[in-house]
Amino acid sequence: MPLTPTKDENEAPELAATSPREVRGLVELTERIILGAYRGHPWIPRALTIVLGVLVVTCLVAGVVRLSLLPLIPLPLFAVSAYALVRIKAARAAETDRSLVAWTGLYTGATLTGFWLISMAGRWLG
Repeated sequence: MPLTPTKDENEAPELAATSPREVRGLVELTERIILGAYRGHPWIPRALTIVLGVLVVTCLVAGVVRLSLLPLIPLPLFAVSAYALVRIKAARAAETDRSLVAWTGLYTGATLTGFWLISMAGRWLG
């Protein structure tokens, strides 16, 4: 068996450029990760809903226990996350890839910012 390629070497770069495994940038990599996760794991929206519910309940319990409104600061951000989650479920059902990635980004950003605000409220109260 010969160790040299049997095809014309000029065809290889064209084949490599059209390879479905090649990722050209960070945006395409992010899209592939998000779309692959949502397509491969149908339980992800339910898990995101549970995470958001736990964070909201944590804020409400902390507000009651501490008798302060400071732990309730992240709730508007969690409301934005809940709206983004509804849009994620709609985009997933309609199979629109761009909107699924955009709403997932909004959900992630709002949830992480709200989670950060919970930690800051704990620091301010502590």
